[in-house]
Amino acid sequence: MLKPVFALLFLLTLAIAAAAQDSIPPEIRVEETGDSVHFSARLRPLRQIAGAPAAFYTYFWELGDGRFSFDQAPLYAYRDTGTYQVRLYATNNYDDGKAPPTRPHPVKIKKKTGSNVWASHFFHGSGNIEMKINRNPRPGEDFVAIVGYRSQQQDTLAGTIVLFYNERQFGQKGFDLAEKRYYNREDSSNLNTLMAHLEKTSDSYLADRRHPSRLNTAYQPSGPEITYEVNPNFAGETQSMLQALQREYTEHTVLHFPAVRQGEEKFVFMDLNTLPTMIQDTNATVALTAMMVPDDPASPPELYRLEVAVVSSHDPNYMQIKPRRINYRFMGKKKELTYTVHFQNTGRGPAKKISIGIAIPRQLNGSTVQLKTMSPVCRWCDSTAYDKQSCIDTVHTTDSIYFVFNNIYLPGLQQEGINDKDSTKGFVEYAIRFRKKPKKIPFSTSAAIIFDKNEPVLTNRSTARFIKGISPGIMAGYVYSPSNGNYSTNGSLQLGYILAPFSPSRPYFQVEAWAGLLQQDNATTGVIRDQKDTAIGIGKFLIVGRETKTTVKKNSFEVTPLHFRYNFNNWIAIGLGAQVMVNISQQTTTENKVYLATPNLPLITDSIVATIQKTKTQWLHTWNAAPFADLQVGRVRTGPVIGLRYLRLLKGDVSNRFFLYAGFKL
Repeated sequence: MLKPVFALLFLLTLAIAAAAQDSIPPEIRVEETGDSVHFSARLRPLRQIAGAPAAFYTYFWELGDGRFSFDQAPLYAYRDTGTYQVRLYATNNYDDGKAPPTRPHPVKIKKKTGSNVWASHFFHGSGNIEMKINRNPRPGEDFVAIVGYRSQQQDTLAGTIVLFYNERQFGQKGFDLAEKRYYNREDSSNLNTLMAHLEKTSDSYLADRRHPSRLNTAYQPSGPEITYEVNPNFAGETQSMLQALQREYTEHTVLHFPAVRQGEEKFVFMDLNTLPTMIQDTNATVALTAMMVPDDPASPPELYRLEVAVVSSHDPNYMQIKPRRINYRFMGKKKELTYTVHFQNTGRGPAKKISIGIAIPRQLNGSTVQLKTMSPVCRWCDSTAYDKQSCIDTVHTTDSIYFVFNNIYLPGLQQEGINDKDSTKGFVEYAIRFRKKPKKIPFSTSAAIIFDKNEPVLTNRSTARFIKGISPGIMAGYVYSPSNGNYSTNGSLQLGYILAPFSPSRPYFQVEAWAGLLQQDNATTGVIRDQKDTAIGIGKFLIVGRETKTTVKKNSFEVTPLHFRYNFNNWIAIGLGAQVMVNISQQTTTENKVYLATPNLPLITDSIVATIQKTKTQWLHTWNAAPFADLQVGRVRTGPVIGLRYLRLLKGDVSNRFFLYAGFKL
């Protein structure tokens, strides 16, 4: 009996010890070597994920002066004396714990260095702004967004950087900006100030266009006319781009930077915390967008969009799908999905052959696979110009496809002399179409990546999910109510509009709104006999009876806030729900009849005297409610149906109603 208790206590102790280990920050060690400083760190022991490749740490050092390193133990020479706050962000790959927390570590530099050779290996394009992160976001952990800017085409460049994050499409906040760190006289700003500056610049430019003498122009005689060479103005375009990004994102931060000279590279570091509310989906790709707005209105703005994967554990090899969620209504055989398989050589040496095997779900057509892009970039193996040339090949099987890189050189992450960690990464992106329109269920696939002759590395399962599309519909029918004694109801004619999930195959809820027209309720007292002599007009008559008939004409509005439905198959469905009715307009007509007879013949009616009274139309006079049960036959998921509904009113003289209707779902 005690053994399970001891086992539970042992496991609890291990869990507490693991959590305690996860909270230990790196122990940063600093060793002076001549004019340089050698950094290293002691980290908690790795806890291997079962079945995964060997666990290892990757490193990102923020050196406290605006520069950084991705080396495990960097050797760095500071440009000036002073105290620098050094931060190490260590990422635990293939480890089942959390990444070690980061703490600033002060390093005091007492000597200036004569030379400061440092290469960022950051920019890979031709633009003036780029961005990268030190690790993929994981809920509960922080990461660093490094924004780099420079002046490539101009002697100097000054401007504003706006970083947008938290896309509106996910409907929830994913990141918090914890801290901004900058080292080159940058200043925090705000978007209102930037927009006001752009508005002023645009207005000034338009005014100058109306007065050409104010423009920066060159005079060129052209016959009787004068030609002006006008500098372009991008203020209006920049405003539109910023407004579009505001509609796409919920959060942003703004930073103004002073002029940088041509060839200089500057960096800003932003700590972003991945919140627990971040979508827990390994298929999810979130985007961060950095926009550079030059101070000079004649220089165009620049955008850099970085897409990153949300992960549950740090794994450099993973698979993603776009679009992540598919609208089932608009999905057909020609609908195209895009898969991307990311890989990284984490070994100590280069890889020369990489094979990527991907299982094709039965819903997709393997013959439609089209390779869109890849890295490293290669030509097709059947078009190589010489033997042993780098190339890529595809191999098709019944239910799989293989992309094979041959004769390449992909450096290892732990290989000596590799400073650019991005050079150890690669990817393949391919498009594929459906075999036929699938049933409305998720499907998934994964990839196996083989580096040379090593064991395969399995990726996550990339799952295609469907958006619950909304299906509108129209309904029309007639209500029949059985009479109840002296009470009866005719009508009403019903016209309705419904909203339901598109082509539902499971239990679902439906919302309805109805207009009830031309309903008529009748109530009569019947003939009441009376044998008294009564003088009516001139002469003596007997009143042998009286009758009162009340007619109420109604037009109503009805809503069904609660309606649960279940489709047995494509042809038969049932529903249960409740309906609320409000009389929009109501008019009451009262007809009083008096039946007269001669005194000698009291059983024979000689004449009838009738009086009619109508009330004013009453608006929003009464309400009612009714639970109901419903049966439908026809194309109950999409298309035409006929149905019969039984309703039981909560109040009124005629409680039972039957509603026969026809409808069509789009």
